[in-house]
Amino acid sequence: MCLTLTLVLVAQAAIGLTMKEAVELAMSNDPTFLAAQANLNVSRERSKQAVAGLFPQITASANTTSNQRKYDLHSDPPPPNTPTERYNSNSAQLNLTQPLWRHNSVIAMTQADLAVSQADFQLIAAAQELLVRLSQSWFDTMQARDSVQAAAAQVRTARQQLDLSQRAHDKGILSLTDLEDARAKHEQALAEHAMAQSELEIRLAALEQIIGPVQLTPPMLSEQYPSPQMGAEPLEHWLAQAGTDNPALLAARRALDAANEEVRKQKAGHEPTLDLVATYSNTAQAAGITGREFGFDSRQSTIGLQLNMPLYAGGGQSAKVREALALKDKAMQELEAARRQARMSVKEAWYTWRAGMVRETSARQAMQSAELNRRGAQSARERGIKADIDVLQAEQQLAIAQRDWRKARYDIILSRIKLDAACGQLDADRVVALDVAFSDRVEE
Repeated sequence: MCLTLTLVLVAQAAIGLTMKEAVELAMSNDPTFLAAQANLNVSRERSKQAVAGLFPQITASANTTSNQRKYDLHSDPPPPNTPTERYNSNSAQLNLTQPLWRHNSVIAMTQADLAVSQADFQLIAAAQELLVRLSQSWFDTMQARDSVQAAAAQVRTARQQLDLSQRAHDKGILSLTDLEDARAKHEQALAEHAMAQSELEIRLAALEQIIGPVQLTPPMLSEQYPSPQMGAEPLEHWLAQAGTDNPALLAARRALDAANEEVRKQKAGHEPTLDLVATYSNTAQAAGITGREFGFDSRQSTIGLQLNMPLYAGGGQSAKVREALALKDKAMQELEAARRQARMSVKEAWYTWRAGMVRETSARQAMQSAELNRRGAQSARERGIKADIDVLQAEQQLAIAQRDWRKARYDIILSRIKLDAACGQLDADRVVALDVAFSDRVEE
């Protein structure tokens, strides 16, 4: 579901940025999401490493050596010259080991597959979390823009009130105290406008952290766009769905399964292993084994079974088993934490949506009342009954009512996005679909 953004280049006309483009920017720039992608690649490669442990292991080695050998003969009388030999020896060897029974390697392969599944769910969770952060940041930017507009209306009203007070004071019909009060209200309005403008810049900077450095102007939320409904399903329906489809919860379950396999793998470290081993070697030596013998070439092939029985490892393997059991306990607690967080996310989104619906109804009524008041003030001004300050005050009340109404609608839309994420239903298409909720018209 995407939000329409308006990309404003410095000193150039504004260029529209769809949320589809914003999502693509986020997924290519957000470090948390990219780290989850890298983690999935890591898990896949580790799975291949685990499978490789069941295949033949073949190594080759070769060497060449220059030798010098000198003999001292025990004879009486000793020979006039002590014989010395210089020669080269060369050898090459090919070794093959085929595991026949390594229980821990078999378990490691199952464990690696679970780790891939866990990383897959973690990537889904990271993608959904990114979409939530993107939507939250963009609506925060829209809300900050609305606050700037409401603050600007307040400044206009306070400025008009100050001008009227100044003229009244100059004519001697308004006390200095009342004039200073009007000036203080104007200064307060300017301060609140500056704070609202700063908040908007901060929200834009936060959005930059997700999609990259762009300058943009938020669009307006279309008044014709209906607020999303939750349907007739009760809260328990969404809690049950989160319990089965929440990606972070599913990742935690895979982590617990992998921790159970780790316990089995470390216990298997006490078991014997059986391998098929074979070697082929070729040795060439320019001299014999003992002095004054002829050189030789030797070729040798061997094949056999090798049984390894671990007897004692200084307590290290037992410590690994205890470590695996502790990691299993840790995974169980993390699973419970993920379950509680999933339920909390659903409840928070559900109750925020329910409160938002009530606030939207109330704010809509206030906005309609403020609109009627503004029209009445304009009509009265045309008939000479009311002054410009009355119209400005009515416009200020309308701007505040519009801000509150939009805020309630933002909260409703965000609540549905967060609820979808908690239940594992949020994807980029749902965010991109929000484009229809926005109009290109930006109110000043």
